[in-house]
Amino acid sequence: MKPALLSLGVVVCLLAGCETTNFVPPPVTPQMAKTGRGQVDLATLEHGRKLFVSRCLECHVLPPVESRTAAKWPHTVDRMADRASLKPAERDAMVAYLQAAAK
Repeated sequence: MKPALLSLGVVVCLLAGCETTNFVPPPVTPQMAKTGRGQVDLATLEHGRKLFVSRCLECHVLPPVESRTAAKWPHTVDRMADRASLKPAERDAMVAYLQAAAK
C-alpha cells in the first residue's frame, strides 16, 4: 500500500470515530436490576448484554449505551431486530439491559 493511501485511511478512521471500537458495555450490576419499572432478573440482564455485544457487532461497532436514553433504546432495537435475528424474548432481554445500563 502506498504511504499516501495509508495516511488517508488513518485520517478517515480518525474522522469516522474508530475509537468507538474500544467501547465496552457496562457489566451487569445488582443496582441495574432495580428499575423504575420494577425488578429485572439479573440473568435476563446478562443475557441482554451478551446479545447486545454479539449480535450488534456482526454489523457495526457498538454504540455507547449512554448514546441513547432508556426511552429511545426500544425503538433502536426494534429497527434492527430483524437484521440481528432477535426472537421476541431476546429483544426484550436486550432492551432491558440497554435501558438499565443507560441510566
